[in-house]
Amino acid sequence: MSIRGKKVGLLLPHWERGLGRETPACSDIVGLAKCADDSGFDSVWLVDHFLIEPYVDEAEYGDPLPEHRKGVKVGVWECWTLAAALAVATERVEIGTLVSNTGYRNPALLAQMMNTIDDLSQGRLIAGLGAGDYPAEHKAFGYPYERRVGRFEEALQIIPPLLRGEKVTFQGEFYETFDAELRPKYSRVPPILIGLLKGGPRMKRLVAQYADQWNCWVVEDTRIELYRESHDAIVQACEKHGRDPAALRKNAAIGVCLPGFTPEYQGETRLSGSTEEIAEQFGKFLEQDVDHLVVSLRPFSRDGIENFAELLQRV
Repeated sequence: MSIRGKKVGLLLPHWERGLGRETPACSDIVGLAKCADDSGFDSVWLVDHFLIEPYVDEAEYGDPLPEHRKGVKVGVWECWTLAAALAVATERVEIGTLVSNTGYRNPALLAQMMNTIDDLSQGRLIAGLGAGDYPAEHKAFGYPYERRVGRFEEALQIIPPLLRGEKVTFQGEFYETFDAELRPKYSRVPPILIGLLKGGPRMKRLVAQYADQWNCWVVEDTRIELYRESHDAIVQACEKHGRDPAALRKNAAIGVCLPGFTPEYQGETRLSGSTEEIAEQFGKFLEQDVDHLVVSLRPFSRDGIENFAELLQRV
């Protein structure tokens, strides 16, 4: 499904009411991933959440929701368990996380989970990592929300060297390991992706220092201008910290509504319109400095996947 040399993947809706107004079973998500594999897409992706409370969580980032959303919660199937199932059920697509919160699992354990899934998939994992975001979810499941970036930086000093096959002894403020190593070790080293839309100077530095790939999430506000703004900031961070920006692969997660469908929530901006209009808008994203586009598709169904694959032939 690569178009103009760019990869195209699909974000799988493994949350409550993710399939239109219906809640998918894990078997539904596995079946949709197989459909994406058969339809020629390059990748499938999972988010790493447990229980989202949008009214509380979005307010943390200055995006208050209407009062009628207060108290609404959305549950999500656990991403790494599901990723293991996708690794076995699919044959060709890459399997990625957008992105896994390193604060939700011990970093050394997370590295071994990644190593195992990379083996199960025969080298198709993209290890997407992040510092975490939603405060209500952290509180509900008993994880500390404060100092997330500090915890993330320590995790990055453990996970990548373990995945490279090194022995790691690390004593930090939050985590420690003593001569840890991954055994058995799968022969490949999966690429590290770090997700960041804006972020502060410290997170940008961590992208420049540790990431093989960077993802910009603009699903709910799919505007090229927003992607360019974030892209330019990451390029500047790479230059500041001695990283060749061209050596960092750039990913963008975008929203698409197929013809006849509109954004589900007020204020969302997704690629939409007629088949020709969507193809034109998608083509403009391909003109950017981006290597991999990950699409949150509406409607998400077997027919939706196949129709979107046909639409991309017009780009």
